[in-house]
Amino acid sequence: MRIGEIIESTSTHFVAEGFELNHPPALGSFVRVCVGEGCDLYGVVCYGETGSLDPGRRAVRRSTEESFDDQIYRESPQLEHVLRTEFTSLAVGVIERGEVLQCLPSQPPPLHFSVHGCSADETTLFTENLHYFRILLRASGLVPVEQLLAANIRQVHRGRGEDKDWLQRAAREAANLLKYDYDRLMTLLYAIEPTS
Repeated sequence: MRIGEIIESTSTHFVAEGFELNHPPALGSFVRVCVGEGCDLYGVVCYGETGSLDPGRRAVRRSTEESFDDQIYRESPQLEHVLRTEFTSLAVGVIERGEVLQCLPSQPPPLHFSVHGCSADETTLFTENLHYFRILLRASGLVPVEQLLAANIRQVHRGRGEDKDWLQRAAREAANLLKYDYDRLMTLLYAIEPTS
């Protein structure tokens, strides 16, 4: 399913404008871009935002005592044309002719190409190996990397049908990578702890 179009592209990440206002893909979820025949670039959503189309103009309050939340959009349909939702994804690998490579791609994805949400099967195939955790933990951005990795682990765990073996393997891998940073490790482990 197409969920956005690339509007900025670098070797490490890409920014897409979403097709649905106020609904970027979930933090930590996988997305993919078909960059050639039999070659898909995979990314992990690391940030989302909704704001004005005009970068110099901020959105202003529109609510009243009688009109708020969804009602604002029903009463002001023009908002769909002056606001946009964007999301940023870190490039974490490619699948080329069925082979999974968890590394930065050799080329950034082309501008204006479509971004697709990943199915459970695509996510499962990509996450059999956990080398991409290293890429996520070395990223810089607006979201703390341990929170980004925790969000990714939660998303993948759900997408893999709550596979407890995979979750334990992911927790062990994260613990190994963060073994010298106790505070960040504990933040991550608390964030992925199952609630049931």
